[in-house]
Amino acid sequence: MSELTNEEIEGRLNAQRETLALIVALLAGPDKTSERIWAELEARFQFQNNQEDPGAVPSRAFAIESATMREFKLIFEEARARKAEWNAE
Repeated sequence: MSELTNEEIEGRLNAQRETLALIVALLAGPDKTSERIWAELEARFQFQNNQEDPGAVPSRAFAIESATMREFKLIFEEARARKAEWNAE
């Protein structure tokens, strides 16, 4: 198995993020199911433990959770931006 460079990994992750955002934007129409899609994505990047500064607790598990939540937020924002672009056209 070949070793991937950090740039290769980042490029692949960016492509996956953009693909997921495109799929979400395409699925989200003007109906209740679409509202649920947006709400479910948004819920996944909100801190659930009510901490003001979750980074203040240095732990590997929290770092992974935090990165996951940031990724959900990036996908959500990209999908919203795509949807807004299409609605403006």
